[in-house]
Amino acid sequence: MDSRKYQLYKTEMCRNWQEMGDCRYAKKCRFAHGHQELRCVQRHAKYKTEICKTFHLTGTCSYGVRCTFIHDEHTPLTSSSSSSLSSSPLFTPINQQYLPFLLFQDDLIWKKPDTNIWSAPFFDRRSSTSSVSSLFL
Repeated sequence: MDSRKYQLYKTEMCRNWQEMGDCRYAKKCRFAHGHQELRCVQRHAKYKTEICKTFHLTGTCSYGVRCTFIHDEHTPLTSSSSSSLSSSPLFTPINQQYLPFLLFQDDLIWKKPDTNIWSAPFFDRRSSTSSVSSLFL
């Protein structure tokens, strides 16, 4: 058994055992048959330190519980990610609630450097201010 497979051995519950109470692999199954068999998995230092873009854009993620990114907006970020966020101009006590929205909205990211500011999204020509800036007032 290679190193990676051994690290994951019996770190998840067996779906067959959970749903049907039986597993055809029995003792040879690499998944746990009961909480007494569950082992703790060692995670990478960056595990769950960034938001899952797919989940926050679509509301679903094909990786489910195995996803290494954050799905729950209430999950606290670890210190390694919060330090990088705190240096970001988007991260302030006033506007941090908009961070997930702003990070993943393609409309807010202008792809062409020559984009005319008058045609930029959310621009209100009457007040000469962007409605995005009004979110943070």
